[in-house]
Amino acid sequence: MKSNPGNYSIFVLLLTSVILTSCGGGGGGDINFNAPPLFPLPPVSNTDFEAVAVFSAEIPVVNHTLFSLSGEEGVVTVTGIPGATSVMINAVKRVQSESTEDAEAHLQELEVNVQDLATEIRVETVQPIDDEGRNYIVDYTVTLPVFLAVRVQNIGGIVTLDTISNDVTVINVGGDITLRNILGSALIDLLAGTIEGQVTLPLNGAIDMKTVTGDIILAIPVNTSAEFSAAVNIGTISISNLVLQNESTTSTSRSGTLGSGQGTITLETEVSGNISVSGF
Repeated sequence: MKSNPGNYSIFVLLLTSVILTSCGGGGGGDINFNAPPLFPLPPVSNTDFEAVAVFSAEIPVVNHTLFSLSGEEGVVTVTGIPGATSVMINAVKRVQSESTEDAEAHLQELEVNVQDLATEIRVETVQPIDDEGRNYIVDYTVTLPVFLAVRVQNIGGIVTLDTISNDVTVINVGGDITLRNILGSALIDLLAGTIEGQVTLPLNGAIDMKTVTGDIILAIPVNTSAEFSAAVNIGTISISNLVLQNESTTSTSRSGTLGSGQGTITLETEVSGNISVSGF
């Protein structure tokens, strides 16, 4: 079959026009070397190599009442120090990639942003939206005055709060949450992992702990005053060394009154997990 020279010429002209249009800018026909590639490079193939950097900051506490931290990945440990007058923030930044050179090149994209606001000291992990297969991790170790309220939001990683004499809030996607020596209300929301807490509830305070999958282990003083409720879907509920008045029990829930019922304690495992509450 013969080809038609006229049709071939038209095809070449159309193909040339498409190429110039995709590379040119503003109809001027100039090649735009900053245009995104037609075939983007694939993400990194592994995360066997790591680059590390450290960060530290100290913020004097003046009129602050709240410390908040928002992390993407990594371990977060916040400890109250009696008599402390500043917040000490120590962080280890890590990027994991397919080569040491690539990890080091992208380490500068991982930042710790600290804001000294009027009543709040705020810390935030800043990293690329598209990690292209790399792991961006920041592990935090923080010490602060015991009287500051603490709020932590983390996307994966273990969170530990120790010796805080104020309200605490932890929202975590995955990873265990541990509370030690907390004197205040506690709001804990976890997707997957174990919540373990030792909390002294103030009068009219609230303990609200929820996990989709995982156990809740709570220790409270024997003289705690609160309306109590616990619910599971698949799991068990156990209470020891506490007197639960006006108790109501089903196969998946227990409720009643501790002391004079001035505060509230609400515990829930939504899909699976056991709940254990003990008095000390």
